Amino acid sequence: MSNYAYAATRVRARRSRLLGPESYNQLLNMEFSEIARYIQDLEYRREIDKYGASLRGADLLERALLDNRSTAIGEVIGFCTGELRKSVGAYAERYHVRGIKVLLRGIFDGVSSEELLRQVSPMTEREREVYTRLASSESVEAAVEQLEGTQYYEVLQEALEKRKTDSLQPLEDALDKEYYQDLVANLPSSGAADRVYRGFVQIQIDVANLKTIMRLRHRGVGGHGELIISGGNIDESLLGATNSVADILPVIEGTAYQEFLQPILEDFEDNGLNKAIQAMENHVSTASRRYSYLYPLSILPILDYLLRKEKEVRNLRTIVRGKDLGLSNEQIEEIMVV
Repeated sequence: MSNYAYAATRVRARRSRLLGPESYNQLLNMEFSEIARYIQDLEYRREIDKYGASLRGADLLERALLDNRSTAIGEVIGFCTGELRKSVGAYAERYHVRGIKVLLRGIFDGVSSEELLRQVSPMTEREREVYTRLASSESVEAAVEQLEGTQYYEVLQEALEKRKTDSLQPLEDALDKEYYQDLVANLPSSGAADRVYRGFVQIQIDVANLKTIMRLRHRGVGGHGELIISGGNIDESLLGATNSVADILPVIEGTAYQEFLQPILEDFEDNGLNKAIQAMENHVSTASRRYSYLYPLSILPILDYLLRKEKEVRNLRTIVRGKDLGLSNEQIEEIMVV
């Protein structure tokens, strides 16, 4: 039996401890040492103490932030029961996919296995074993072989065989497509809250498709309709038929995406891809927050917490790494999602 009320109460308590937008403004105006103390006084002290003997500075804080996020996700899955636990676990597979992508990217760039393993944080012992095998691979092809027996092996092999350049984008897109198709195939649909959850997943699919097509068209690459994930609200054939970023505008006309994307796409050269991606991620966050309040006894408050936690860790990592590299506050803000 699913424990919606208990789980929702637990995540509400956790959500209340997350940082608000005003906190990021304060952090941006701090020196690096002040930021480190600030983060330590949040819920990250345990992880900072854990790695304090082996890591320093930005590396220590990033490692602690990633580990804390994985622990939080694992704990949330752990206190859910029944179908709720199954659904949250299926949704949280996105973090495993992200870990695989980080490792493949690092292998592609020639990063050492030791450094690679510092960039990912497994949620389970099984994931830890997979990540360790991947990180020790000498090539992307060898890493894909290490995934034999998992649901991602065949789609990655196919992407390797079909890619026309040595770009990793086809592999990353294939992983996203496999994740979302599996998620959609296992969505519950028994009541109003489940239908809203399906709608929320459709928003995320739309955003994933828009990101993929924008990246391709921004690079002047046409076609690749096979990379579009089915199950969203935006017409897949129309999106796949676009040849430029400007061609996306008629496709999103009349949708919720038109209002915030049209001004960006109309002046895309000045606004850039990052601004479009930021706007779409903010749209997902807003939808998550709204749905969690409308359906408090459902999976939606749990997903809202996971997204907020993910956003907090991402923003803190961005600030930490940005300050460490000497970036200006304006440059850091450009890549934050608040």
